[in-house]
Amino acid sequence: MRDRDVMNLLDQLELYTLENSEGRVTQGGYWLFVHKSMKSGLLMTRAMEKHLSYKLRSLGVEPK
Repeated sequence: MRDRDVMNLLDQLELYTLENSEGRVTQGGYWLFVHKSMKSGLLMTRAMEKHLSYKLRSLGVEPK
């Protein structure tokens, strides 16, 4: 799978999660979870890290 395909899948999962979480999950919380999961699983490529960092910054979340 290409990075772009993975990011499109994550975007679709974001929509599903936010629609069905009934306010228990925030958009920033979702993307922080994705960032931490990909980093800890060594699945993060440079392109995906750049894209995730951009998403987090635009949501006002600082990756830890």
